[in-house]
Amino acid sequence: MNISRRILPVTAALALTMGGLVPAQAQVQLPPQAQELSSQLPAGSSQIELPAQAYDLAKQFNIQLPPFIKQPAPEVAHQLVGATNAHLRKQGHVEDGNARNIAQEWADQGAAGTLTFHGNAGDGRTHLNEGSGNVYRLSIQEAQDRLNWLNRDVPVTPGPSKHFGVATSFDGTNVYVAEYFFN
Repeated sequence: MNISRRILPVTAALALTMGGLVPAQAQVQLPPQAQELSSQLPAGSSQIELPAQAYDLAKQFNIQLPPFIKQPAPEVAHQLVGATNAHLRKQGHVEDGNARNIAQEWADQGAAGTLTFHGNAGDGRTHLNEGSGNVYRLSIQEAQDRLNWLNRDVPVTPGPSKHFGVATSFDGTNVYVAEYFFN
């Protein structure tokens, strides 16, 4: 990981912390480093994600996040990744870090509005020659319903083993769950 990717979240967290030291109604003048953050976003990304502590501080001090900061995902999104991983492992599939990275790319594409959905399911736009999968667009309630369904204790029929990855992204309204399987 290059140094700018490490410094970016830390600088944003510091900017939010500094902003939290003034009353919520006051206009916050961000330091130059924070003002430059939006121009330092990773290629292909329109938002950056902060460490959990930065979101907690922003909430605690009633700081509104700028548009280039990704909204924190609801807890159900994180639980959904774990439950989906467990379900797919039970079916005989194997977790794969590279597939997970592609799934994250797909989930982010869904949250960015660059995918076409038929109902609540769509396909990612990249890595289509290497594998396949789906991106599901779910309301928070639908994500909770899916989590409950995955957490049922029912027998699962194992199928052919594939390497897979699961990831989520959140656009402030919907949770995007991506499942990617290598061929």
